[in-house]
Amino acid sequence: MYRTARPGLARLTGADAGTLDGFFEELGPVAENLWREVARTPSAGALMQGPLLYVLVRTLRPAWIIETGISSGYSARLLLEALERNGSGHLDSIGIDVFARGRRPGEGKPGLEGRHVGWLVPERLMGRWSLHVGTSQEKLPGLLEGKGRSLGLFLHDSLHQYPTMSWEYTTAWPALRPGGVLASHDVHANRAWRDFLGAQGLSRDEELDHDLGAVRVPLGPGP
Repeated sequence: MYRTARPGLARLTGADAGTLDGFFEELGPVAENLWREVARTPSAGALMQGPLLYVLVRTLRPAWIIETGISSGYSARLLLEALERNGSGHLDSIGIDVFARGRRPGEGKPGLEGRHVGWLVPERLMGRWSLHVGTSQEKLPGLLEGKGRSLGLFLHDSLHQYPTMSWEYTTAWPALRPGGVLASHDVHANRAWRDFLGAQGLSRDEELDHDLGAVRVPLGPGP
């Protein structure tokens, strides 16, 4: 999947293939540790897209990231690993604590009973991380208030329905700094992504895999 996404990552970030490959190769020991902790828990989408997010963060070095829709924390873990390698940056994660809501035995994925949202984030990375339990509509406005255009990366992975996706895009976009990135899972779930790009006059988005879209805030005048 990385090899497929590399041209899009290069266009999005302006980095050369050698730089991107070097960041991707760092994932070997990270992935090995995660597999021991995770077993079969993450979805196939997370397994494919998490490494792409790691490379993106290593390349662009955002000082501040917000993600919505955290569950086990697989993507958060890789975002935080990248920030730690960068030596700077903070991640705010917004999500509902679905694992702690008392599923009856036999329901859902086995082995998740008693788990809490973000359980894959280890203690050593928590200094760069803040968890906000609730919906994006409840938590995102307060996070952005008074911060100006200081957001480096926004990642949508919460409710993949048109109203939520459209609202998150339009709320986060004005907070992104020039050169910052708006990214979204499930861009083909409905027309929210395409409608947002059209409304902003943006035509240079990248589809990093079959449903992970990303677009960069222009550094100067024009789309």
